Amino acid sequence: MQPSQLQISRKTGPGQLNAFGTNTRLLLLCGGAGKSPRFVSPYVKLAAPALLTGALWSHLWLGHTGAVLLAIVSALVLLLIPKLSIVSPHRNGWSRLVGFGERIWLNRLLVPVPQGLNRRLTTLYLVFWTGTLVAVLGGLTASPLLSTTGLFVAYCAQITTFQKLVQLYRVMKDRDPLYRSWTLTAENDNHRDAPERQKSV
Repeated sequence: MQPSQLQISRKTGPGQLNAFGTNTRLLLLCGGAGKSPRFVSPYVKLAAPALLTGALWSHLWLGHTGAVLLAIVSALVLLLIPKLSIVSPHRNGWSRLVGFGERIWLNRLLVPVPQGLNRRLTTLYLVFWTGTLVAVLGGLTASPLLSTTGLFVAYCAQITTFQKLVQLYRVMKDRDPLYRSWTLTAENDNHRDAPERQKSV
């Protein structure tokens, strides 16, 4: 027996569905059915506000040009880290659930999500970015009040956002075949049939 494989049929015409029963555009926006979100992404997002703010505070020693360059390098490092092939020790840990929830929220125009959660997440993202900008401004102006206040607001919003994204995934995971497929594992028929063959021998 050959290992069972999950195959996706190509979209051959307008309005046609693939093997998951969902539109191919959804697969593209989700990054593909078989591609898991990087489990380090939430950790990178948690580190970003403090790291960028700290880099801009360095203008007290490096000058504004040096601080801006350091912030740019820090941002590039943060962007590259999720691209590394780092394997998660937990297949369905909280960080992956956050990634699944974020994909679902980004696909809300194709597969509608509960309006209550959508409004909360939109508000939380706005609050997070506002807090981050305030913290960054505090770094540029060497203002402890702006930096600490901005980081406090940003992290409160970010942590709450992660909780809501996990909640969104749990609510939506059975609403679309593609969402259900994200946590499926390919099963090898040889391994499954091995105990039966041993018994027959």
